[in-house]
Amino acid sequence: MRKDDLHNIITKHWNKIKIFWGIFAIAVMLLAIKTYVNYSVITQEIEKVNTDINNTRQEIAYSENFYSKYLDSEYSLYFLSHKNNVLFDWEYIIKVSTTPKQSQQEITQTPQTEINETPQQSRNRFIKSKIK
Repeated sequence: MRKDDLHNIITKHWNKIKIFWGIFAIAVMLLAIKTYVNYSVITQEIEKVNTDINNTRQEIAYSENFYSKYLDSEYSLYFLSHKNNVLFDWEYIIKVSTTPKQSQQEITQTPQTEINETPQQSRNRFIKSKIK
C-alpha cells in the first residue's frame, strides 16, 4: 500500500474513524470506572474484615483475661444471676412512680355506662378528661 492510498482512505472515512475512536475511548473509560469501583469495594471489605478480626480478638482477650477470673471466683453465682436478671432472696426491685395511684374507691365508683358508649362518645369523653 502506498502512502497516497492510505491518505485517501483516511480522508474518505475520517468521520467513521472519529466515531470509532470516540466509542473506543468511552468503552475504555467505562472499563476503568468499573475496575476502580471493584478495587474500592474490595479494599472496604478488607478493612471491614480486619475490624471484625480485631473486635473478636478483643472479646477473646477480655473473656480470657478479665471475665474468666470472675467466673472462677466465689462471686460467680452473683455475676451470672445478675447477668440473667435473677434476683437473690434479699434483693428487691423498687419501682418509682411519678403519678399517684388511684384509690380503690375511685376505681369502683366509675360508672358502668361507659362500657355501653359508642367509640365516638368514648373518645370525646377521654379527650375532655385530659383537657380538664
